[in-house]
Amino acid sequence: MATETVQMKVSGLMCSFCTMSVEKALKRHPGVRSVLVNLVHGIVLVEADPAQIGRRGLAEAVERLGYSVSSTEVQQYETDEAIFSLIKRRGLLGMALALLDLVVDPLNLFGLPERIRASFSLAVAAFILLWVGWPILKKTVLALRQRVVNANVLLSTAAWGSFVVGVLSLADPRWPNFLPVAGWLMALHLFFGYFKLDTRKKASEAVRALLSLQPPRARVLRGGQAVEVLTRDVAVGEVVEVRPGERIPLDGAVVTGTASVDQSSFTGESVPATKRPGDEVIGGTLNLDGALQVRVTKVGANSFLSQIVRLMTQIAERKPPIELLADRLMNYYGPVVFTAAAIAFLGWLLLTGDGVAATLVLLTVIVMGYPCALGISTPMLANIAGGKGISIGLLVKASEVFHALSEVDTVVFDKTGTLTHGRPTVMDAVPFGVDRLELLALAGAVEASSEHPLAQAISFYAQREGAASRIVGDFRSTPGKGVTATVDGMEVVAGRPSFLEERGARLPDEVRAEVDRLAAEGRTVVLVAGGGEVVGLIGLQDQPRHTAGSLITKLRQRGIRTVMLTGDSLAVAEAIGRRLGVDDIRAELLPPDKVAAIEALQREGRKVAMVGDGVNDAPALAQADVGIAVGAGTDVAIESAGVILIGDHLEDVLHALTLGKASYRTLTVNVVIAVLFNIAGMTLAALGLITPLLAIGVMIVSVFAILLNTLRIRALPLEREAPAEAGPLAEVEFLVPNMACEGCAQKISGALTALPGVREVRPRVPQKHVSVRYEPARVQEEHLREAVERAGFHAIDA
Repeated sequence: MATETVQMKVSGLMCSFCTMSVEKALKRHPGVRSVLVNLVHGIVLVEADPAQIGRRGLAEAVERLGYSVSSTEVQQYETDEAIFSLIKRRGLLGMALALLDLVVDPLNLFGLPERIRASFSLAVAAFILLWVGWPILKKTVLALRQRVVNANVLLSTAAWGSFVVGVLSLADPRWPNFLPVAGWLMALHLFFGYFKLDTRKKASEAVRALLSLQPPRARVLRGGQAVEVLTRDVAVGEVVEVRPGERIPLDGAVVTGTASVDQSSFTGESVPATKRPGDEVIGGTLNLDGALQVRVTKVGANSFLSQIVRLMTQIAERKPPIELLADRLMNYYGPVVFTAAAIAFLGWLLLTGDGVAATLVLLTVIVMGYPCALGISTPMLANIAGGKGISIGLLVKASEVFHALSEVDTVVFDKTGTLTHGRPTVMDAVPFGVDRLELLALAGAVEASSEHPLAQAISFYAQREGAASRIVGDFRSTPGKGVTATVDGMEVVAGRPSFLEERGARLPDEVRAEVDRLAAEGRTVVLVAGGGEVVGLIGLQDQPRHTAGSLITKLRQRGIRTVMLTGDSLAVAEAIGRRLGVDDIRAELLPPDKVAAIEALQREGRKVAMVGDGVNDAPALAQADVGIAVGAGTDVAIESAGVILIGDHLEDVLHALTLGKASYRTLTVNVVIAVLFNIAGMTLAALGLITPLLAIGVMIVSVFAILLNTLRIRALPLEREAPAEAGPLAEVEFLVPNMACEGCAQKISGALTALPGVREVRPRVPQKHVSVRYEPARVQEEHLREAVERAGFHAIDA
């Protein structure tokens, strides 16, 4: 039979029991061949015969279990947020009431009469089960209608059974007061659900960050006039206007204009790309310096940005959840507990003939079979191990990442912004017929008024080297080519070799040879001419972070292979890769190519960690066994990764691997402890030895046993080396929306220059941008951002 694959976006999945419930319910329908549930991303893939069951029928089957099926990503995000808020509020309220009930009734710390204590417990338990636990009760009924035994059914049986026995105890002293147990079970279940949904919520934010890169509105030429419309209303073939400093709204081809476009986050190119008529541009990239008119060629699902979103989602679908073994176990866990309880009930009834005692044994076996400690082991590890990571600048977003980190044998790095600073730095100043300072004085003067990253790097370098300032006039910029100006009465030209030749400058063979030599070393070359003669050239290159080389060396010492993937040219990539000692260098790659490269490594049996910072890295971060995002990178990369280097310290990649191995070992021990407590509790229950206070005590002791074992992670030695001596300077640019005047600019400049290691601050009030040159060894980008915030302004990445 012909089959098709149906994808559903499902909200409300919390644990492996949820995975099992959806799989069981769907597989019962005729025509369903296979079901794959991705717990973290809330995606259900069903291979089915459309002639027997369609998409609507599959969605209704999932909804009958109490889960929500969304038609769009936005709808799923909103549903996730609503469910998360509901479970969080009720979980915290339930735990507070359960603790209060424990103090009042079983422990009787206030010395109240038994009848008052029992009545209080009845009120608390009824409130927790009927109102606080209403979402769980509703799902339990729906699951039973579908003949599915999941965690909600197991929990509700234990909680409501305890409630019934507790109510009977008010009238018949033969029944013990299990009312506090009922409240505790439901409160713990909701509280653990809050932790698990938090993981799902964080994972879903990746696509939201991606979609936010597209400008919400575009300026379209209609009827000879520019009209501002919603981006989603722009059609293929229409022409949009893009001014300097704006993001290009949609994919297209340049009709008129020339500009430098920063597309490093999408393609990995460290130098802005020059776009001329006929060149293709990507929606979401930033126009730096020229006015463009772009004819739209792709909209909606066909755009480059949407393709990245789709690629990330497909990767999430294909990647099997790490809890696969737990999923299989959970298929049998509930039935095994109920079977054991039934056997214990029959045994007691046959041996003693006491129906009350047999019923209590039946209930307590189910109560002690509820995986309380097992449910808290993973969230507790995520909090404690995650806290250890945060203390040194590591954020591990989900507990399953620890397992992936423990198995890594290959680390793949993006180049631009990850192994390097992501900003051009002057490396060579080669004069021809003049001295070096004269060359820098002319180059610095002509480039001083330009906003281009290369120009800013040259201007700053000239100032740092002590080049004399010159009088500049008649400045003109030709986007994508170069600049001209009159310096002390002489025309000076700086830019591409072809631009200088267009302006009448002659390029001798020695100049061409030097250009070719530097280009072969991966440099970007800017020629400078004065009075029609070439006076020198400037070679620029994105420089490696000061800890990149030592990190590669340490990884090799651990037997870990290193790979560099970049969208930059092969010459630039090899120059950086050889310098750092990377094992494998691959260049000129688009996002799908990076994913394919990681897939190839995984087919070789390698466990891959991907380290990146840009939008173009997001699919690769999702495809890798574990994604590690540099904290100074884009929101998309950060949200797509399982680990974030908050402090932007590259050496923390090694600490992440160390923490992963230690955490996974701890998690394994936690699971063993939890299972042993369940077995011991069920055994005691079958022997008739469980009392209400003992039941709560076993739950608390099991949680504390796991807590003490997990706390050992805090003693894990993770130390960062002392920073090396200052190397090449880095540059960062912030967008400061509330910088409205020169007074604001002065205040921001004062706050930044007060930091050690800040060498230059260049605010541009009309564009609301602030460029900062700094020494990465002495001050980090996060400190710059904090300084701007302390000055009363909001800084975001430009």
